Amino acid sequence: MNAMNETHEVGLLQRVWEAMAQGDLTLLEHMLAPDAEWHGVEDGQLCGNRNEILDVIARNLPGRLQGRIEETIQNGPRVIVAFRPERSAQVGRPLDGGIAYVVVTIREGKIIEMKGCADRAAAIAYSQNGERPASPTLDGPRAPDPATLPSEHRVNRLVPFVRVDDVGRSIAFYEHLGFTVESVYRYRERPVWAALESEGAELMVTLDGDPIDPAGQGVLFYLYARDLAALRVQLLAAGIEVGEIEDGSPGPSEEMRLADPDGYVLMVAQTE
Repeated sequence: MNAMNETHEVGLLQRVWEAMAQGDLTLLEHMLAPDAEWHGVEDGQLCGNRNEILDVIARNLPGRLQGRIEETIQNGPRVIVAFRPERSAQVGRPLDGGIAYVVVTIREGKIIEMKGCADRAAAIAYSQNGERPASPTLDGPRAPDPATLPSEHRVNRLVPFVRVDDVGRSIAFYEHLGFTVESVYRYRERPVWAALESEGAELMVTLDGDPIDPAGQGVLFYLYARDLAALRVQLLAAGIEVGEIEDGSPGPSEEMRLADPDGYVLMVAQTE
């Protein structure tokens, strides 16, 4: 980019900012490339195309873009625009001595990127190398390091046991999701408990008022173990409070109750 073009680009940007301060986005719209990007101070992408940029700026014109350009510095295709807003409290981003810095990248007369910078030094550095700090990446789900082996005695099945107002109504609803009734318990011809299945999915529903748990959490985590007595001994040895094994009729003949660290009640039954 020669000196004449640089002077032209800077002058055009100054007119763009002056027009925006008056609420006129026509020049900006003309200069923005269709796939222009706008990156914030922390490098999060605020907008990914011209329409998004125009929409955000239009909604934030009052107060935030009224002011004047203090300085412009060009470094090849990048131009630093140092803008002093009249109402700094409304800007909503870091200011350096009351000035907001943005680096505008221009190619073939079109703005292809705008990058907010926290201060003048950051703006100068970005205008020179155009490098944004690498975005933080989240460590996706993976096996823990180190991996732990399961305990000797453990559960092998989990079924949510949910309190409902009308078991028949719930059965009819879950049928639309593919569930079928595996078993049902009736009192005076009215279903008060039912077990539903749909391939690998399982669900139990019971009438409100059935004593699922003392905390009234609304859903009970119903688990099964191949050796319930051995599992109970193992839990007690680990210092975990566990209820006695009791008869769970009309459900499992052997079951015990315990709570997890957050107070969620679990019921563990002997696998038939």
